[in-house]
Amino acid sequence: MLNKSYTYVLPMLSTEINIVKANLKNVFIGDESKKNYDNHIFLLYKFSGNEKFLEYEDYLRNTHLFVDAYDPDEHHVMFVFDIPAFYQSDYNLYKKGKYSEMNYDYKVIIFAFHDIMDHEHKVAKVLFKHQDLKEELEDRIGAEIPKGSEVSSVPDLNREVYREHMKVTNPLKPEENPFE
Repeated sequence: MLNKSYTYVLPMLSTEINIVKANLKNVFIGDESKKNYDNHIFLLYKFSGNEKFLEYEDYLRNTHLFVDAYDPDEHHVMFVFDIPAFYQSDYNLYKKGKYSEMNYDYKVIIFAFHDIMDHEHKVAKVLFKHQDLKEELEDRIGAEIPKGSEVSSVPDLNREVYREHMKVTNPLKPEENPFE
């Protein structure tokens, strides 16, 4: 399942780099085994030996934001990028769960990148703290959310930072039996 970093952080790169979503498995704000890359954007791609993917890999490695690439397992490649300087404050706000405080122009970029055309879309409601989403959440949790609070939780670092348990060890063996 795609995480919040895919939604709220990936568009930061899209103004500087051509992002190909094919084979993109997820986006992270860290890797527990790469502490030296704190404050970066990580793109996890399923590796493919086809010519188009290899050309795209080469393209990514030659962008001005590229920092590193490594194979977290034998089926994927992780690309590490600097955060574009003009999005650093939005990145910091994202990490704090302050989605509504992100720069308006960056919100527009999020909408464009994800082809969001409807103000009723959940991402739009999160970015602009829509009252109806607040009420829906209050009904779901059975409690009142304080006025002025964000309407989405702070990013869960267990999902937003790449971890050992996320590695694919056997792509043919499902992690869970879907028939039980």
